[in-house]
Amino acid sequence: MTWWLDTRRLTLLALVTAGFWAVAFLAGNSSLPLPQLGGATSANIPLILFAPLAPAIALNTCYGTPAPIEATAVRRVAGLDTLLAVAVVAATTAVAAPIAAGWISGSHGATAQAAVRNLACYTGLALIGRAALGTHASTVIPTLFALIVSVFGYGPEQTAHWWAWPAADVSDSLSWVGSAALLVIGLFRTIRTDFPRHS
Repeated sequence: MTWWLDTRRLTLLALVTAGFWAVAFLAGNSSLPLPQLGGATSANIPLILFAPLAPAIALNTCYGTPAPIEATAVRRVAGLDTLLAVAVVAATTAVAAPIAAGWISGSHGATAQAAVRNLACYTGLALIGRAALGTHASTVIPTLFALIVSVFGYGPEQTAHWWAWPAADVSDSLSWVGSAALLVIGLFRTIRTDFPRHS
């Protein structure tokens, strides 16, 4: 357990996640106008579309490249890695809940909800990428998806396309279901490395 704590750089992950909270919940309502190729001529892209990339990327970076000892260790670490990913999303949900509920004045509840949904989406994509492509290439998938959404994800009247979940309104149930599904798949792909392999 001590070895896992030393190799996972939890301090770095905590700092990046706390920085994400500060940006998302204090300045998350900010936006940047970008030209669009998905139907709209331009769209105001909210900061919350990109901010959740930071903890999702930091999570995979903190996992690092699996050492050969992890494959033969008596205590498997994939379960701990899975719990760490769950902890990041759960902690963000806990921080966002009072903001989303309107208990903190001057905050934007929709931004807090979008922060949780988008973090779940990007974390799931990063974990799927880690399982499929390895640690070094895994962060390309959520980053590329965020860039595609920011340029192609908006149709006329700045309405997000059905597949552009990070840009969707928080009332869009498909964006929540899809993001949750990606997270569950990513968590399963992570923990399954602890399962016995049959030849």
